[in-house]
Amino acid sequence: MDIAKEKKKIAVYSIFLNLFLTILKVGAGLLSGSPSLVADGIHSLADLAASLSVFAGIVIANMKVKGFPYGLYKVENIVSLISALAIFFAGFEIGREVLFSEHTVRIKNLPVAVGAVFLTILITYLFSKYERKKGEELHSPSLIADSEHIKTDMFSALVVLVGIIGNYFGYPFIEKLAVLIIVILIFHAGYEIFIESLKVLLDASLDKETLDGVKEILLSHPLVSKVKSITGRSSGSYKFIEADITVLTNDLKKAHSVVHEVEAKVRKEYPFIEKMVIHFEPEERKENLVAIPVNGNRVCDRFAECPQILLVLLRNGSYQEVGRLENKAVNLKYGKCIELVEELAKRNVNCVAVNNLPLGKGVIYALSSYGIGMKFIPEDDLSKFLSELSKDPHCEPPLAVWERFTCDISSKGGKS
Repeated sequence: MDIAKEKKKIAVYSIFLNLFLTILKVGAGLLSGSPSLVADGIHSLADLAASLSVFAGIVIANMKVKGFPYGLYKVENIVSLISALAIFFAGFEIGREVLFSEHTVRIKNLPVAVGAVFLTILITYLFSKYERKKGEELHSPSLIADSEHIKTDMFSALVVLVGIIGNYFGYPFIEKLAVLIIVILIFHAGYEIFIESLKVLLDASLDKETLDGVKEILLSHPLVSKVKSITGRSSGSYKFIEADITVLTNDLKKAHSVVHEVEAKVRKEYPFIEKMVIHFEPEERKENLVAIPVNGNRVCDRFAECPQILLVLLRNGSYQEVGRLENKAVNLKYGKCIELVEELAKRNVNCVAVNNLPLGKGVIYALSSYGIGMKFIPEDDLSKFLSELSKDPHCEPPLAVWERFTCDISSKGGKS
């Protein structure tokens, strides 16, 4: 979808709608002799001017200007602010015209006046709902503001209707009471638009819901251990987000890959993000969490087919058994190794210690993609295996271990 084109199309609809309402109300007012209907037609003329300003704002906001590297998106918010002021003015004018006027409406043609009012109410109600929905879909504050402005036209039409009927039956005070209620509603709508526009223009933070949602997506990646900070702001229809994260890898290339992956996920969920900047740094490890495939008190030589995974915490040359993890992947027909690696990554395991390598390279690539290192110790007895591990806890990239191990096999023979 071309967002800018869609916005312009809806803004043009709004222009033609307000032009039609102006002609309808003024014409019906003159035919019926209703000064309030004519006055409401003048109000629609003000709405027409507001719609033209919205269209101009959308066009200007999407221009690329060299001197404005962050875009002119906030023009939309400026237009929204102007629309809010127009709503305030419309509310004031409606209130002043009806609440403080001593003029009594003299209706010459009631069906024409009532028909014009009902048509106005129907059109403005349907179009304001449509424009509001599209404005929210396109994240366009100016379209949302314009929908609220058009809704005031519906309110003013209700005022005219109540005024006509009230005066027709000899109860002019009904008109004044209805006007007071509607003016309050109009000012409330204008206040909300005014505050939201002002917050964006002053670079207020994005709403907590959006920031929490983005943070959740960032943390969903197995190699993102922490989101140190996340900030964001709006500019027109678009959002700008900046985050500092900690990744579980020292590989610069892999860290960049993680950033691209999480950014793609965030943009898919929040398509109106114009720019996202993610700063990353490796997690400083004072200890290593190592996974060892075991079967009882023996180290198992079939990585994904072992019933349990022993988790060991290595710290300062000593080890501590954290617990045993049941290998749920053992019952799978396909993808055992990949499933197990993903589970280990979720538990922040940063090294797998084995006494034999898998038959295929799939698990090697899986470990590498999650930034998990590998340690090879050719020992079956668990106590001896742990003793050797504590002496030399250094883990290597899985592919390096694989290449060295397969080279040894080809030259000396060994397990398969």
